Amino acid sequence: MPSFAAIFARKPITSESEAPKEKVREHRCRALVIGSGFGGSIAAYRLSEKRIDTVVLERGRRWVPSKESDVFATTRHLDGRANWLNGTDLFTYAVPPIGERPTEPLDRYVGLVEHLHEDGMYVLAPSAVGGGSLVYNTCLVQPSEENFYSCFPNEVSYDQMNADYYPEVVRMMGAGPIPDDVLQSKYYHGARLMNELAVAGGVPIHRINTASDWNVIRDEIYGRRRPCAIEGDIWYGANSGYKNSLDKNYLKYAEDSGYVKVQPLSNVLDITEENGKYHVTYARIDEQGNELSREKYISDYLFMGAGSMGTTKLLVKAKHKGLPNLDSSIGQMWGNNGDTFGHFSIGEPSGAHEGGPAHLVATDWKDNPMGPQTCIAYPDHTLPEDAMQFLGMSIPSEKGYFDYDSSTDKVTLHWANQNTEHTRERMKLTLTKFASKISDPERAKRAVDSIEVGGGNATAHPCGGVTMGYASDLHGRVKGYKGLYVTDAAFIPLGTAACNPALTTAAFAERSMAEILKTDLA
Repeated sequence: MPSFAAIFARKPITSESEAPKEKVREHRCRALVIGSGFGGSIAAYRLSEKRIDTVVLERGRRWVPSKESDVFATTRHLDGRANWLNGTDLFTYAVPPIGERPTEPLDRYVGLVEHLHEDGMYVLAPSAVGGGSLVYNTCLVQPSEENFYSCFPNEVSYDQMNADYYPEVVRMMGAGPIPDDVLQSKYYHGARLMNELAVAGGVPIHRINTASDWNVIRDEIYGRRRPCAIEGDIWYGANSGYKNSLDKNYLKYAEDSGYVKVQPLSNVLDITEENGKYHVTYARIDEQGNELSREKYISDYLFMGAGSMGTTKLLVKAKHKGLPNLDSSIGQMWGNNGDTFGHFSIGEPSGAHEGGPAHLVATDWKDNPMGPQTCIAYPDHTLPEDAMQFLGMSIPSEKGYFDYDSSTDKVTLHWANQNTEHTRERMKLTLTKFASKISDPERAKRAVDSIEVGGGNATAHPCGGVTMGYASDLHGRVKGYKGLYVTDAAFIPLGTAACNPALTTAAFAERSMAEILKTDLA
């Protein structure tokens, strides 16, 4: 069963716990950041450069790779470390003979990926110090200028993004393309095959900047480190340490400054404003999610970096409970980044189970009649050895929205799935260009016939909810309140122009922080 289908087969475990009936302990800081993914980490680092006393609240734990043991779960051997307080959703589980599929629920643990079953949409959201940089494929894909302006306001200068902010993120993340010697190794047969089929199909293909340490991956190839990337472990951290995650750069530098404190296992519950100060109530939790205490930070400035889902849910709830002056568009303009998943079988070994992270990107941006389509091949242990698996990203048009239910104190995302089939068909057109170019005509026909595309109603790349030009201005100032900012993917309207969101979200965070620090916090 392919992974994109497996994610729909299970229901989440949910639980509610009563808060301890005791006095809430209060703390103070000048700037408070909620979340430590790309937006939160960049905000914290740039605040530290200005010597601003800053605290980062992160609901997930801190993960530190070890040479002695596996710190993270692996796709071949899943355990509670994979999931955020959820033992039954087994996205990307391995199947025999590659690995053992768990037969019992996983232990309840503050693992890396939260599974959100919303109304019509299934969302994967990271939870860790370093956020999505621990669980993504390390891809930093930059959109073309044409695609960029299909998604973002004309007032934003692509020339400036291209000259300043995109390159700065690539530099800070230590990113670069896959080297020749790694690409030619036996573990990357699938990458070479993708390149061959894309070229034959007339689809431009590129080596993308990836935030991976290719020297670590070389050590894996030559047996000097435990195999991780070369075995296709791309989702749940990296036991070899090959990912240049945010806790190794932006967030590390922020903490090293002495002006930033990162507080893990701190799950934010409510946000209010009183007399120009932000009051943020949060639960201190243990590694099983049990609430230990309820505490509060009071700050002059508040930066939202909890990701599209986390930030939007907090602010939609806050509009009804503690921030009534937020704009009415809070919770609107949410999108799935045009995400799809697709695969086909080529009739011979394809390297389906090895050679990560993602390394080449095919950009069918000009010649797909249904619109720009991006394809990235990646290893998938759930598929047969002759399969090729692809992540697709496009420019979405459908808009989701969030609402708040006061009877349950919960915020829900609503997605109508009006364009899901269109999104899948666009992906299938590009995959057909690849599959039809297999050299043997009979195998090519079987490959085309075997194409399966899913997604459209599932995403690991949620975008929007506090979007630029709607609930916030073009530099992340949230409308209605002075000193309240959004720096994460909630700022992005619908998607990032047929690319994964990491690079563009980070570049916008850099752009916003440059303006905010120059004018608001000068």
